[in-house]
Amino acid sequence: MKPPDQAAGNRRGLPRALVMFFATSLAARGIGIACQLLQVPLVIGLLGPEAFGFWMTLTSLTALVQFADLGLGIGAQNRLAEHFAHHEFAKARALFGSVFVCLAGVGLALGAGLALLLPRLDLAHLFHLQDAATTMHAPGAALAVCWFFCAGLPFGLAQRLAFAQQEGWMHNAAQAVGSVVSLAAVAWGVHARWNLIGLVAAVQGAVLLGNALLLAVQLTRLRWLSFRRFTFRPALVRGLLGLGALFSVQQVLSTVLFSLPQVIISAQFGAAAVTPYNLVQRLFNLFAVVQNAFLLPLWPAWSQARALGEFAWMRSTLRHSVKATVLGCVLPMMLGACFVPQIIRLWTGANGVQPSVTLVWLLCTWNTLTFLQQPYLYLLVAVSEVRRTTVFCALSALSSIALMHALARPLGPEGVVLGLILGSLPFNFAGNVLAARRYLRTASELPPPAPVPVA
Repeated sequence: MKPPDQAAGNRRGLPRALVMFFATSLAARGIGIACQLLQVPLVIGLLGPEAFGFWMTLTSLTALVQFADLGLGIGAQNRLAEHFAHHEFAKARALFGSVFVCLAGVGLALGAGLALLLPRLDLAHLFHLQDAATTMHAPGAALAVCWFFCAGLPFGLAQRLAFAQQEGWMHNAAQAVGSVVSLAAVAWGVHARWNLIGLVAAVQGAVLLGNALLLAVQLTRLRWLSFRRFTFRPALVRGLLGLGALFSVQQVLSTVLFSLPQVIISAQFGAAAVTPYNLVQRLFNLFAVVQNAFLLPLWPAWSQARALGEFAWMRSTLRHSVKATVLGCVLPMMLGACFVPQIIRLWTGANGVQPSVTLVWLLCTWNTLTFLQQPYLYLLVAVSEVRRTTVFCALSALSSIALMHALARPLGPEGVVLGLILGSLPFNFAGNVLAARRYLRTASELPPPAPVPVA
């Protein structure tokens, strides 16, 4: 147990860390989204909507294999935080080194497997590519996305190491710089008339470079930069595999729900059909940035309140977070939905990428449901009800996949979004809301929760 004066110091420092995280997260996400928004007309203007839609489909596919780190990143973050709190730097170094070596091996194996698999796939037929240039560069672009993803697995520990030291602001700053560098690379590539492969490599490379530099800065500060002092200890890796397993499963399933619609639309109607969906969703994602900025700091606060038995505060904070979601996210998004066609026309300046009114309002409904259930989901995860949220997410994923496939052909891309809504409504939305309310009614009778890994 920590001495009283040290514990009090930690409590004084925590609000400052949360404020720094909130401020830098909001700024970094804002800069990142602004850079992405500026990239869209540049890329579409040079390559056309089909190439852009194919690129976004590839990005969605890599998001579907985030489980490739086997949950080690989440587990390592939690354990590293414990070691740093107790000044156990030798143990932290051994843990970090073991996980880094393991993820590097996973990245190499996965990259080699994809290098053998991708050339055997007929990407033009699979994604209904029509443009000759896009068809020619599709295999190279797919390999570039996959290889940068695989190379990024070990360097993704930069984020975990920063969070474990209560220095998440460093990761946010690195993300903001990476976004600006990525935009500059795309602008130069468009000026130089790069093809799809070159633009993909520029964007993905900027992300990888940002994580690598952040990791180098942190290792230098910790005096861990000499990798000869790292040793691979299988026992440490085995101990982490189960730590974040459930939460990792939930993350994967959530990623499937958000990424698979673009894959289904591309496979059913061609890569060009993904572009209207993607543009609308990018606009609505602006409001998710606002919500995440005030929900993420509440995650540890709810965990601490549960440990102290402050259930009245938890209920009050949950109500306020729902109100903030409605006023700060849902209502402004609905207002913005009325002007989506005009915004996209001004944004891209391209013809043939306008979404239908039905698609806009279906995506607005889907995002509304997602926003409203997020405060309840965060509370459940913060109080260790991860098993229940994972079950809800699994049921939502299964039902949504079935409905998206069933409704795609008769209703088009709009049917894919409708299937997503109908599949998630009874489980992710209603399930999380009812479970959180039920938990708060009976919370005072529950034992203290086990620690929950924080993403």
